[in-house]
Amino acid sequence: MFHALLHSADLLERRLTERLAPLGVRPRQARVLVAIDVIGPTSQTVLAREFDITKGSMSTMIDRLLALGLVQRKKSETDKRGDVVTLSSAGGLMVSDIRRAWQDIDTMVEAILGPEKQRLLAELSSELKTALGGTIPGEAMPEEPFDSD
Repeated sequence: MFHALLHSADLLERRLTERLAPLGVRPRQARVLVAIDVIGPTSQTVLAREFDITKGSMSTMIDRLLALGLVQRKKSETDKRGDVVTLSSAGGLMVSDIRRAWQDIDTMVEAILGPEKQRLLAELSSELKTALGGTIPGEAMPEEPFDSD
């Protein structure tokens, strides 16, 4: 069972990578952009915590998104030691394209499994994610969204 689940996840990520390629972003970059859209202006520290990665890894990700012109980084007005990351106009438009790409993958899965099995897969996947401690970035936001970087 585990191998089939892992293999399916790899194949889905490959399809998503192919679908996102014309947009110029990778799946993890897409997830960060959507998270910034959901959370709003936030720090790299908050994003790193939401994705359970190091601050350094998130900093590298943000640097790449900056180079693509999809985010902006400026000094926090409330904490001059930290930076605030926001979507640029291009990043905001990209989020809509990313959500369409995700919908295309959902549609593909539904075409393969049928609507009932797709709904069941979504429910079980969500249950497993939650049981393993996974969250969707922005679901359980801390009270202070501008932690220092």
